[in-house]
Amino acid sequence: MNSTFSIRCQYGMRSLLMIGLAVYIITLQHTSALHYYLAPHMQKLLLLCPVPLMFIALAMAWHVIVGGQESEDVCDCEHPLPQSWFKKTLVYGMLLIPLLFGSLLPNQALGSDMAAKKGMSFTYPNPDIRRKTDIQTTNTSASSLLSTVSSTPTSLPLKGKWSQEALDKLFVPPDKYNVEFAELAKRLYQQPIIQIQPEIFSETIGAIELYKHAFEGKKVQVTGFVYKDDNLLGKGLFAVGRFLVMCCTADAMPFGIIVQSQNPPSFDKDTWVTIEGTLHTTQKDNAPILEIRSDKITTVEQPKSPYVYTQADSVATYDRLNTAH
Repeated sequence: MNSTFSIRCQYGMRSLLMIGLAVYIITLQHTSALHYYLAPHMQKLLLLCPVPLMFIALAMAWHVIVGGQESEDVCDCEHPLPQSWFKKTLVYGMLLIPLLFGSLLPNQALGSDMAAKKGMSFTYPNPDIRRKTDIQTTNTSASSLLSTVSSTPTSLPLKGKWSQEALDKLFVPPDKYNVEFAELAKRLYQQPIIQIQPEIFSETIGAIELYKHAFEGKKVQVTGFVYKDDNLLGKGLFAVGRFLVMCCTADAMPFGIIVQSQNPPSFDKDTWVTIEGTLHTTQKDNAPILEIRSDKITTVEQPKSPYVYTQADSVATYDRLNTAH
């Protein structure tokens, strides 16, 4: 049976752990480091935790001050406190060790090493889209439509703007799941230089990949970290990538685009760069993937938020971004 002193010590430990967790969350928010661990919608939920954690800590501290009678647990909840040192170390260590690691280790973004462990993807990292899309049918249809539309003199009105009819013919969604990508592709196609913006990074690549034949030769600009591996370096290539985070960094998916440069890249892996070039299609593992043939490579600072996230409505986000600019 736990002694009164043991009970007070354990509630004191729990109180300190609750305070530590609350302070750690507040510190992450104060230092703008929370985005290294959680997606924005999860950050909002986590920021609700410090207040209840502090109340729990105060309740635990009250038990420490008031204490209990000899051989009695403070609460009558039929969940006795751990008695052996092994159980105490196991229970409190599960909270204390992650808290210590989080406090002592530097806050930094995932990079090439983690991408290599997880496996860098060179296609849109959404299995539902890839499963529902018939690549061969889509490529053939897009190529045929592009040829037909481009050969029609009336397809391009004044100022080089594509008519809505021409765009509708060129970007036909293969199924209902890709209607949003088709609408986004129509907007991207009319831009002289396609900006792969971080707010809709994955959706932009997904739309381009879905209609890769139509986007062949289009100018593009993208920012990401440099990823290198032996398979790419042997061919004089590298990749520019980002991590797509759904909820937290535990589910982060690395993906990017292969880059072909006239001059071998002299910068190290994980260097942040902006690539300007033209879009093309190449083969990797007997599958067609996107490739950028670079015209200009510029090193840049790592963005404040290095990860990218999904958008519920990428078309609306694209319109909002372009209106703001």
